[in-house]
Parts: sequence; C-alpha cells; structure tokens
Amino acid sequence: MNAGPVSDRAHLAPGHAVGVTEDMIHDLVHGFYAKVRADPALAPIFNRAVGDGWDRHLAKMCDFWSSVVLMTGRFKGAPMATHARLPQLRATHFVRWLHLFAQTASTVCPPEAAALFVAKSQIIAQSLQLGIDAARGRAAATPTPMGSQERAQVSASGPPARASLPLDAFAYRRTDLFNETTVPPGLLKAHSTKAGVWALIHVIDGSLVYRIDDPRRLASATVLTPDGPPGLVEPTILHFVEPRQRVRFYVEFYRRETGSPSEGSS
Repeated sequence: MNAGPVSDRAHLAPGHAVGVTEDMIHDLVHGFYAKVRADPALAPIFNRAVGDGWDRHLAKMCDFWSSVVLMTGRFKGAPMATHARLPQLRATHFVRWLHLFAQTASTVCPPEAAALFVAKSQIIAQSLQLGIDAARGRAAATPTPMGSQERAQVSASGPPARASLPLDAFAYRRTDLFNETTVPPGLLKAHSTKAGVWALIHVIDGSLVYRIDDPRRLASATVLTPDGPPGLVEPTILHFVEPRQRVRFYVEFYRRETGSPSEGSS
C-alpha cells in the first residue's frame, strides 16, 4: 500500500515550506548544546540543571523543536516553570543563548530554515524572559532611561544603528571581574578594540554607563544592568565606561573564525 498524503498539520507547519527535517533538528539541537556545554557563561547553568541527564535533555529538545517547526506535538513539558526555577538566569544569558543558537543554525541549516529557527528562538527567548520576570515579581527588563545630560549627547538625527555580533564570532578571552574601584583607567577614557575584535560588556551587579564616542557612529549612552542585554563593542569604535556607584562587570572578547587578530583591549 502506498503511503498516504502528508497530513494537513504537516502542510501547515512552518518548517515544511523551508525543508526542515527531523535529521536537521537533531543536528541543530546536538550541535547547539555542544557549544552550550563548552561555553563558560552557560555551561555552569545547564550542567547544574541537567546534571547527568544530557541524553534525556537532548531528546526532549529535539521533541520541542519538532513540535515548534513541524507541529508534531511530541513535546510534553513546562519550559516556563523550568526556567523560572533557575535563580541565576539573567538577560545576558539569553543574549548568549540566542547568539550560539543562531550561529549553529547558520552552520547546520539552509538559509531559509536557519532564518525560521532563529526567528522562533527569539520569540521563545522573549516569552521566557517575560514569564521569568513575572514569576520573580518584577517588570520585564527594559532599557534604563538616560538622564538629561546623556540625552543631550545623542544626535538629534536619531538613535545609533543597531549592531550585532557576527554569527561566526566566538569568545576567545575575558577579563577579570572589575568593580567601581578596580576598573582599569584605560576603560574610563575613549579607547577601542582592534580590527576584527568585538566585545560584550557584562554587568552582573549594579549599573554601568557605556558610552560610544566615535565620529563614525552617533554618540550614545546606555545604562547597562544585570537585567538588560550586555553592551556590544564594535571593532575599532571608540567607547568608554562610567561606573555608577556600586558595580561588578567583565568584558568578553570575540573574533571571527576566519581571522586571528591581535587581542584588543576594551
């Protein structure tokens, strides 16, 4: 007997139109979590939560993504409650999670399928963050408003263009943990990373003003906090930081897989 037609549900699934298969989902999930388990920021959180159950977790995540993009309905679980029980989970971890996921998708999947996975991951991450904030009894993280002096330094022509970390960028070095008294003097005055070097400024306690002061960009001042995304430093773009009373932060440096620039400072 010939196999019947593909079900209506499969035809409606967003992954059907862009060629997503179960094998592709398997490769994406396993490739992504291999990066997570090697990542200094995410590995401790996942290893503590998953323990020795990685095989079970990977199978469950394959079921999850199969349900999301192929509408198979295989996933059974409560991801919101699971993530809300992780007190150390912060917005900066979601940024790192999204970057590694998009990086893996661009490697494993054809462009249209990768775009679908990335779009879904962004929606999921936003939903989880909103749910976690609600569970913890606080408003969702939003950019901290700038003061009048900071607003005056932003060009009247509009906000700076949004930059992003390249998908093929990987972390190769991070600084020690700084506070308001140990921050190196070089970070308090205009400086830049070298060509080909990006950086993320992670605040884990207190707040830090991150200023971009480069003629190639609109001047901007962003208040970085633990509940917001990290500050993105572009290669060769002049910038500096200003501690706001108590703060603890570190800087993580990235470069692309195709190049090996000298380490910059940030």
